[in-house]
Amino acid sequence: MEKHPIEEFIEKLPFFKEFSESERAKLVHTQGIFEKFKTNEVIISEGDMDASVFVILTGTILIKKKPKVNVKENHISLQDPEQITIVELKPGSIFGEISLISKHPRNTSAIASSEQVVVMKITNEIIEKFNLAIQKKFQNQLIHILVQRLDEMNERYIKLKTSIAKN
Repeated sequence: MEKHPIEEFIEKLPFFKEFSESERAKLVHTQGIFEKFKTNEVIISEGDMDASVFVILTGTILIKKKPKVNVKENHISLQDPEQITIVELKPGSIFGEISLISKHPRNTSAIASSEQVVVMKITNEIIEKFNLAIQKKFQNQLIHILVQRLDEMNERYIKLKTSIAKN
């Protein structure tokens, strides 16, 4: 039996390496897991309550964040700061894991930055339908991603701090 093209794609992703062929097939054939977006369409918005992680299958996505506006206590700001692009993600990238794990509001926005973006949207409800062994694999991979992101942030922080110290 021939594999679904998406199964072939995700089996190459580090996130899905621990998953068996049948587990990946079951995930790919889950109803409503794929979503399409066009350029500048918002996939997730900063502040939203949403417990899902996304895997980019095609296209690119910009992860953006609004800087905090310094406002005196008991004052409001009418200023709406422009979002800053943190990173551009390409096919195979995973995003949204922090809100999935923490159940906190989204701390960034994700916006489609290419003509056609296709993602796998994996919700807590989808994960909970799988057996405990598969749930544990998801959990382990999400932790691995968080550790990797923390390491990357530390490296960026050190480079920035070194750059500022030289000036």
